[in-house]
Amino acid sequence: MQSEQVIREHLNLCEQTHALLLQENHHLKSEGTPPPDEILEKKRAILPLLDTSLTALKSLRRENFSPFGDGPALIQKAQNKLMQVFYIDRENEQLLMKASMQDATNSTGDQVLGSKITEIRDVQAQLATRDRQSEN
Repeated sequence: MQSEQVIREHLNLCEQTHALLLQENHHLKSEGTPPPDEILEKKRAILPLLDTSLTALKSLRRENFSPFGDGPALIQKAQNKLMQVFYIDRENEQLLMKASMQDATNSTGDQVLGSKITEIRDVQAQLATRDRQSEN
């Protein structure tokens, strides 16, 4: 396979990954919940393709590029798209952490908060009893 074709295929995968991460981002922002299994399955499916693409990229040699081809422009496009992927992935990671924390707080937060309030009241009652006993 020609070097430029390897880069084109890698760029295509980067674009697919970016589109998938944008879909995940939209879900995280609009729903505030972790992404559905459908998105996770798509992410799992694209990972081996990215591994294969990376292996193909590693095998490229500078001397295999045509001096008259569009290799450098394709490389620049792929790098730019990869930076977009990194950016949106980081944002998704933060949104996912926020959604996970909210989910944990909502499912057990009220119970935990209620038990902590009860515990604080019990300690306050014990301290008040001790104070009254020490005054007598």
